[in-house]
Amino acid sequence: MKILPPLLISLSTLLIPIQLLKAADKPLYQVVAVKSWDTLNLRSAPGVSSKVVTKIPADGKMISQIGTQVTIGKTIWVKVAWQGKQGWVSKHYLRLMSPVSSEKSIKEKEIVAKPVQKKSTSPQVPPVVKKTKRPVFKEAGRNQWILSCGDRSPFWKVEVHPEMLKMYKGNYKVKLPITYKKQIKNKWNTAKRTHLKGAYGADKLDLDIRFAYAKCDDTLSKLKLPYSATMTHNGEKMTGCCRAIKLP
Repeated sequence: MKILPPLLISLSTLLIPIQLLKAADKPLYQVVAVKSWDTLNLRSAPGVSSKVVTKIPADGKMISQIGTQVTIGKTIWVKVAWQGKQGWVSKHYLRLMSPVSSEKSIKEKEIVAKPVQKKSTSPQVPPVVKKTKRPVFKEAGRNQWILSCGDRSPFWKVEVHPEMLKMYKGNYKVKLPITYKKQIKNKWNTAKRTHLKGAYGADKLDLDIRFAYAKCDDTLSKLKLPYSATMTHNGEKMTGCCRAIKLP
């Protein structure tokens, strides 16, 4: 039997290229012993001469062992997966993650996607909604004279009070403050034309009264009246006659 010299035995041991070891499970690792400014190379095959697949940051975690590990010289290489990439890294730069830290890392994305909302300890005070009261308009009193304009078909009537216009149109009734008033008189100091406007909320009313020399046929009183009127309510125009009446 031929006995090799000790030096040759040592060299032959170093020349054994790969020793395969079967992993018992697939633990999770995190990167260690890498400077904060540096990265850990994930290579396509064991050995520093293999192509770099990707670079794992110095604080990389959730690195899973997916295959065998091999020893080349004094370096143990582990086949791992990280963020969809697979390759080999030196086991010297890996450390097993504890079950607590592994669970925490798995839930990190959930925490980012669903931030915890802090419950307010202060009582919820509902906002104060101010109710707008409809203004009260002063009407003419008993035995006072007002101007009444209108027509029978279609039925409409507007009573002109000192501060407001009281309008009836069909079954609709509304009181509007006078927002505009202009009157033109003739040489006898008689009103030749009176223009009134009233508005409140969605209602807008325009009343134009003209002197007609007793030529306006009033369908409400069946009289010939000296004033004619054109009333426009929210874009709908109606015509009629006007006369002075005394409130009971």
